Amino acid sequence: FVANIFKELNFNIFSADNEVNNIYKKDKSVNKKISRFFKLKLYNGRIDKQELRNALKKNPKKFSFLNKIIHPIVRKKLVLFLSKFKKNRLVVLDIPLLVENKMFNFVDIFILIKTRSNSFNTRIKKRKNLDKHFLNILKKQQRSEKIKEGYADFVIYNSSKNKVKLQVKNILDKILLN
Repeated sequence: FVANIFKELNFNIFSADNEVNNIYKKDKSVNKKISRFFKLKLYNGRIDKQELRNALKKNPKKFSFLNKIIHPIVRKKLVLFLSKFKKNRLVVLDIPLLVENKMFNFVDIFILIKTRSNSFNTRIKKRKNLDKHFLNILKKQQRSEKIKEGYADFVIYNSSKNKVKLQVKNILDKILLN
């Protein structure tokens, strides 16, 4: 939602979530490694995400294996993105696990997006095949917002679109003045 506001303002956006989805869709070698480790069937060279979620629900500790495969690829794609747009004054990196993956060396300014818990849960419920149990497992993979706030240069409170647009404008004004 917030990244779309930056996109409307013609900023180039790197979305870690989109990159992960592309890896699952297109990288058959990654899918093969994951299917072997989790003992999942491949369908046209791809794993079934629901089957993967079920395997992770049974053993959340296996997230570390998944992260060891996926995160380095996402990191490489990020480096390529930054190289491509290195002449731009500003680009936006939409990386939900930036703090957890210690990726601060890629950012000059860290903007944390905060959302009310019930708002977050409502948006997640709209996503296909995500149940509360899996949502809780995902939340445990993340640091608390309090910890993330300690790293943030700015915080955007994700409420109404108009309020978020105003916060984005104010932050951009401060950044561009420097």
